[in-house]
Amino acid sequence: MLQAATRWFRYNLVGIMGFAVQTLTLTFLLEWTGLPDLAALALAVAVALSHNFFWHERVTWPDRPREERFVRFARFQLSTGTLSLLSNLGLTKIVMLATGMPVLASNVLAVASASFVQFLFNDKVVFRA
Repeated sequence: MLQAATRWFRYNLVGIMGFAVQTLTLTFLLEWTGLPDLAALALAVAVALSHNFFWHERVTWPDRPREERFVRFARFQLSTGTLSLLSNLGLTKIVMLATGMPVLASNVLAVASASFVQFLFNDKVVFRA
């Protein structure tokens, strides 16, 4: 139980760092590229995903075999990437439409609401022992 709690804490620590990367990337893309909101968000999520995988390998699940890194990276990108994109884009758009909040604020709510499901999925599927 303690190991699960520690892993959950580390997962959230990496997630907070990744969300900072995502938010900074999104802010840059919105202010400097002229991309539409959801296109900029999709790119920002992709950048954050790669960041998160790197840190999850080293901090959240350091006990997993290194030999499986490339397979795990592919699983992470395909599964967690898809789940992240769907939850980020879908939930963010829903929050924007329902509340009228801007994309950055809406995305904070979307990411927070999907966090626990993402952890369980990663623990049981992507970084399984």
